[in-house]
Amino acid sequence: MTTPVATPSVASKFRGLAARFVVAVGLVAIVIVTLVWLRWGFMVLLGLFVALGSQELGHAASLKGWRPVWQVAAFGGAVLFLVEYGLFRFGPASWAPLSVGFAGCTLMVLVAWGWRLIRPVDGFLADVAVTTLIITYLPLFGSCVVAMACTTHPVAEVLLFVACIALNDTGAYLLGSLLGRHPMTPHISPAKTWEGFAGGLIFAGVSGALLVHFFLAAPWWQGVVFGVVLGLCATVGDLVESAMKRDVGVKDMGKLLPGHGGMMDRLDSMLFCAPIAWALFNLWILVER
Repeated sequence: MTTPVATPSVASKFRGLAARFVVAVGLVAIVIVTLVWLRWGFMVLLGLFVALGSQELGHAASLKGWRPVWQVAAFGGAVLFLVEYGLFRFGPASWAPLSVGFAGCTLMVLVAWGWRLIRPVDGFLADVAVTTLIITYLPLFGSCVVAMACTTHPVAEVLLFVACIALNDTGAYLLGSLLGRHPMTPHISPAKTWEGFAGGLIFAGVSGALLVHFFLAAPWWQGVVFGVVLGLCATVGDLVESAMKRDVGVKDMGKLLPGHGGMMDRLDSMLFCAPIAWALFNLWILVER
């Protein structure tokens, strides 16, 4: 006789949601404090997040026998963000933060490839490919967050970006737990449902409309589009990380954040959405930058 598989109760799901919520609120509070009163501290915080995420991706890759040079992304990303902010704060007015981000990440790739030459050539292609992925995913995409923090409305832009993604995640988790019946991508993330996906987009769209209107004085419909686009991209970003975890055979990238897993389990959709958010702010010219 087959033993039935136990499914989490509604109460346990809500306990999980509560833990996720508390951690998310704590992280957002730290972001707000550093953005408003200690901008260089925000860069240090972002650099710490990227360093932890780089280590987690490096560890995950090692489970497949790969040995990426993740240390370059960890150390280089932390330094890069401070350099970007320093040049923005004290450099020429015409300087663009993201241009230095691209240049710095290109240098990191070259350094990492050269560093990898020290070891035997077996696995070289896989190692440099994963290393380039880590540098792109963390320092490069993270530079887009730095660019949003180096504008005339840094708090509004970064908080709008973070809030839409966080509320998309909350809406997807809440409605998926209560109403989820139809799996979205069972081969990648069996827990994701189309009902949860719809709930996330609703939460993201409503939050985008409210925040864009009150913080940036932009039309509400732009906020709806902004929130929905970020909700879509956040879902793809979450699935990308889920595919990575399934490939290496782990449930979470780490255990650092209760209810979330590792740092990458929190940063996955944020970093994936960062270039999109930066592009929307610039293409739509929502605010005078």
